[in-house]
Amino acid sequence: MASVLQHPLILKKEPIVRKSANFPPSYWGDFFASLVPSNVDSSVEERVEELKTEVKKMISHANGAAQKLDVIDAVQRLGLAYHFEEEVDEALKQINDACIYDDDLHSFALRFRLLRQQGYNTPSDGFKKFTNEKMKFKESLSSDGRGLLSLYEAAHLGLPGEEILDEAIAFAGQHLKLIKDQVSESLSMDIERALDIPLRRGMARLQARHYIDVYERDDQRCDALLQLAKLDFNRVQCLLQKELKAISVWWKDLGLIKELNFARDRLVECYFWILGVCHETHQSRSRSVMAKVLVLLSVMDDIYDVHGIMDELIPFNDVIQREDMVHTETMKHLPEYMQIFVHALADSYIEIEKELSLDGNSYRMDYLKDMVCFLIKLMARSYLQEAIWGGDKYIPTFKEHLQLSLLSCGYPALHCVALVGATKEEHVTKEALDWVISVPRITHSAALICRLMDDIYDLNQDKDGQVISCTKCYILENGLTQDEANLEFQRMIEEAWKTINQELLLTTLCFPVRVISPALDLACMMEVIYKKADTYNKPDGEMKDRITMLLLNPIPV
Repeated sequence: MASVLQHPLILKKEPIVRKSANFPPSYWGDFFASLVPSNVDSSVEERVEELKTEVKKMISHANGAAQKLDVIDAVQRLGLAYHFEEEVDEALKQINDACIYDDDLHSFALRFRLLRQQGYNTPSDGFKKFTNEKMKFKESLSSDGRGLLSLYEAAHLGLPGEEILDEAIAFAGQHLKLIKDQVSESLSMDIERALDIPLRRGMARLQARHYIDVYERDDQRCDALLQLAKLDFNRVQCLLQKELKAISVWWKDLGLIKELNFARDRLVECYFWILGVCHETHQSRSRSVMAKVLVLLSVMDDIYDVHGIMDELIPFNDVIQREDMVHTETMKHLPEYMQIFVHALADSYIEIEKELSLDGNSYRMDYLKDMVCFLIKLMARSYLQEAIWGGDKYIPTFKEHLQLSLLSCGYPALHCVALVGATKEEHVTKEALDWVISVPRITHSAALICRLMDDIYDLNQDKDGQVISCTKCYILENGLTQDEANLEFQRMIEEAWKTINQELLLTTLCFPVRVISPALDLACMMEVIYKKADTYNKPDGEMKDRITMLLLNPIPV
């Protein structure tokens, strides 16, 4: 098999036959570039501050651990936790130190989940008291809707080897499906959402929007907390509209898709994807940088995967690898569409550099130039190798495919970009960036989830001239059917999630959670975008509805 560096340039002159993926056009067009973002009235800001004071008192004055856990859970699920980090930290520390365990399944499971989310390695053995002598969960629990839901959510924070939590997912999932139409409206809505995507694997902003509707129907709700959630969602939506407008204007001015009309025009979808990774208000710069990088990577992927032919791709890759891409001699011999992309990429580097220069941290600038560019170049080499495999009709081994495609999926690069674009208040040190650039286990696991879920649900597998998917490699190597391979992939995905849970507990001992959490959130976005279908490549259905919900429609207050 020829490597990227050894493969000869194809000189034989034949009519150029290009592939076509027939990607749907952008649903949004220039809509967000011309949008007039909403503004937040000063009276809303004043009311938000008043309500925040009330909620702080609720957290500190809650009557007992069980009530305090319920308040913290509601605050987090309503998307308000970033306002109360100190209060939540202190409350959960006290609850963990007290070592008081409730016999109620809901309270016990909620305590377990909230503490594990916070980084406490709470043992799972305590769930044994809810099992019988055969270590099966007691059937008497099968009608406890609230308890089952809490158990199901908690079990998704399981670690490798915690079989009792595997049993919990199976038991709770089975019975939740049976009783979801027999419980209150709010609980039924919550059960349906959990069975679709558990809290651990969801998009924080989307979950908050859904839970506001659930919480409003809950007879036990706190009206002050509900009002704060609605006002805060709307005021953050105004901020996001301004961000997306600015990025959309940048994308429109870049004019890349007009010239490269074979590529996917997915700027808004890329912003939605990144909103799942950087969802807090102070992460505006990270969202901007990441969205720009992601949409450029998407176009570059289409050049390699769809439009380019081998005698174009090899010199194109050579240009991408150069320090001064635009002024290399090879650049002059590239076809016009590739020259346009190289200029756009070089201009975007300069644009991103300007954004980051406002931070004043020189080491981040060095990493932008050295590390992020290195990862993008590495992705380009991966794309080229995949194109060579397709051209040679070479069938790689499953391991060989993974080694390459875990890089080409882009997640290692995006984890790094998330930190390079972060504000200095987030304590992103040079040591933290060195750790991320090494592609640690948590990032590797997120990339594995990305690769496997993309292949399971890719409706365009094995297009003419492309390298076959991971799924097909696994099928051919192991003599399996498509369904059997998909089941194996699901098992691998579940193990990858457990590794992510484990690494979050271990790595927070060395680095702040903000350094580590982008890997978790990147994995979550695969569940959101690819769980049932490829909504990135078919953006006019569920993807459109979610973008409308989060970025356009305010909540009536």
